[in-house]
Amino acid sequence: MHDGYIFTLGICGSASDSSIAPACLDTMLAAIPPVKRAALLGEVLLSAGVPDLADPLSAPIWADLADAEAFFLVTPLVVGGLPARLAALLRHVVAAPPPLRPRHAALVLLGSATPATQALLDHLCRASGADLVGTVWLEPDADLTPTVRQQLVQLAQQTYRQARQLHPEALPHA
Repeated sequence: MHDGYIFTLGICGSASDSSIAPACLDTMLAAIPPVKRAALLGEVLLSAGVPDLADPLSAPIWADLADAEAFFLVTPLVVGGLPARLAALLRHVVAAPPPLRPRHAALVLLGSATPATQALLDHLCRASGADLVGTVWLEPDADLTPTVRQQLVQLAQQTYRQARQLHPEALPHA
C-alpha cells in the first residue's frame, strides 16, 4: 500500500486530443478514491541533435507499477498492435517484472487486438501478478457517451473494490 492508501496507476497509450483514450482514463481515475497517478504516453519527442529514443517515463512507470495495488491500462490499438511507447513499456515490464504481489488490472482497448497484442497484455497481467478484472472494448472512433462513461466507471470501481478486499484497512475507510 502507498502510505496507507490503495495506489492505482493509470497508463494511457495516447496523449492525443483526437483519441478518447485520455478521457476514458480520466473518467476511470475520477471514479475511485485517491491515491492515483496517470501516465500518458504520447508521441516520442526527439531532442535536438542526435535523437535519443530511450523513454524517460519507462523507469518511473515501472516503479509506480511495482507500488500499485491496481492499474488501469487504456489504449488505442494501432495496425500491428499497441502504440510504440506503450509496447516498449510493456516489453520492459514483461522482461523485468515488478515484484510479484497481488494486484488487479482493468483494460480499455480501442479497436481489435491481434493475437500477439492480446498475448502481450495477458503476459503483462501474469508477469505483474495482476488479476484481470475486466476489459472494455470500444470502437477506435467511439465517443464518450453516457453509456460508455458508465461502463468505465463500473470497471474502475469494480477493480478498486477487488483491490480493497486485499487491503480492507486502507484509507479512506468505507
